[in-house]
Amino acid sequence: MQDGYLNVAVLTGGVEAWLAAGYALAPLRSEAADAVPWSEFEPERLFRASQASPLGADSVFLPRIAGQTFLEGRELPLKREMVPVFVDMVGSTSLIFGRSAEEVLAIMQAFMEIVIDIGAYHCGDVHDFEGDGALLYFEGAGEAVPAAFRLRDALLKRHAELPALPLPRVSLDVGPVVIGIVGTRFRQTVSLVGASVHVAARILKLAPPGGITATDAIVEHARRENPELARQFVTSRQAQIPEAPGGTVRAWIAPGPGGLEP
Repeated sequence: MQDGYLNVAVLTGGVEAWLAAGYALAPLRSEAADAVPWSEFEPERLFRASQASPLGADSVFLPRIAGQTFLEGRELPLKREMVPVFVDMVGSTSLIFGRSAEEVLAIMQAFMEIVIDIGAYHCGDVHDFEGDGALLYFEGAGEAVPAAFRLRDALLKRHAELPALPLPRVSLDVGPVVIGIVGTRFRQTVSLVGASVHVAARILKLAPPGGITATDAIVEHARRENPELARQFVTSRQAQIPEAPGGTVRAWIAPGPGGLEP
């Protein structure tokens, strides 16, 4: 610790890599916690306009991405390589019309709790909840690929315990993404703009119930870094995306337990 600040090292691979390296997990010592500088919350900051830039990365309305270390000291918008991951509930329409709103909300909460916890475990975060699913983001495929499979498996396990919970499907791509803040001083959010976000959204429907779809770039990375997971991508299909070069994108499919096809 120097000048009242804690020196923190980041291990690529998140908690799994930390444990695999033989390091222990332990609560932060109270004296160390006391040494961390804290900032007092100022409610008036929410309504304080700035003539130069009314939007800032310190807004309490922003998702965790705006405060992460890789953005520290940088101005938004910022362009960097990221992995968007979509996850949704298959057949959610019948869920909504077949149960009370209170029951549907409880089921969605059970689904989203898993999404949030596993995303954070693999050093990712939920950018937004979108209808019956969510968009997550990760700094790289090394975190995103294991997260996608753990997420799928955890949701399938929860489905076995709670049959009303729809089966999940997951999709992911990697590529340059522009991170920027949109909104006004009353309500702000981070926007992720890039072809990989669009492609990941479009190939989601190719995944069978309980399955995962990923682009060539993701599968190629998995073959180098996660060969066991890469072997689960057994078939490929051409996704029609007119905006993409050539009008198509090849998507690999990991069918999941039972090998259901869409």
